[in-house]
Amino acid sequence: MTIENVESASTADVVKVTEKENSGVRASFISRTAIGYILSGRKYIHHNDLCYAIDEGSIFILDSGHHYEENIVGSNGRFEQIVFYISSAQLQQALFSLHLNYGLSFTSQHRCPLCMSRDFVFEKAGNALRNFFVGIDLSLRSSGLLHNDIGQRLKLGELLYLIFTANDGCIRRKVLRASDTVLEQFVCTIYQNIYNDISIEMLATMTNRSLTSFKKEFKRIFNAPPHRWIIARRLDRARIMLISTSLTISEIGGECGFTNISHFIKLFKQRFHTTPASFRSRDISATDNCSAVG
Repeated sequence: MTIENVESASTADVVKVTEKENSGVRASFISRTAIGYILSGRKYIHHNDLCYAIDEGSIFILDSGHHYEENIVGSNGRFEQIVFYISSAQLQQALFSLHLNYGLSFTSQHRCPLCMSRDFVFEKAGNALRNFFVGIDLSLRSSGLLHNDIGQRLKLGELLYLIFTANDGCIRRKVLRASDTVLEQFVCTIYQNIYNDISIEMLATMTNRSLTSFKKEFKRIFNAPPHRWIIARRLDRARIMLISTSLTISEIGGECGFTNISHFIKLFKQRFHTTPASFRSRDISATDNCSAVG
């Protein structure tokens, strides 16, 4: 498994990713919200026990935090995506500018379990958004947009305008949620420490909250109690690492924050109904079960 910070390759807020072979599963950490578009190929997102397929022509949003992705080349022999990396403060500023200059109001009446339970959403892009990203692709080829802060801010404003004038849905709601700076700080603290040997009490202190307030806020954001949610995320990572790395089971347990390997194996069996060793020995690939969810 490749573990990387996907923003480390460039300091630009807008990047294009081109790959000429299937990437394999990658565990990545992003510190800002990512709004992206698949120009060619397909992206798989591994989440909980499922794998979601994001097809060419789709727009997606990834929350800040850890993600498990796999990029598959298209019929043209390439995987291509364009991604905007945006902080909560940048989103707030861009939305305020649109409101001030054009009188736009930003709300969402959309409510669904997916927005609450997943740290990503995606949908097929409409014509306006497709044309927008094709234009971004042309701009990036000339390198002008990459080194032009004003141009990037204008394009971000245009992207948000198109999102908020399209049909209300998961994408719009995710953008509004991502513009909450307090929420961003809380979530980043959780994700930065999720695989560390750290107590819930310590996490509460790091987020400047009492234990009671922390647990309440955590459940509101992640829709689950802290301990249960953290254990589930650690097991998710272990499951991916078992099929994508040659690390030993003990090494994987340690990498995923389990200091007691026997306890790790017990929890893994409770969650996936098999031991880590048996799961690894099965003749499967990471994408075997991906096509059913999209």
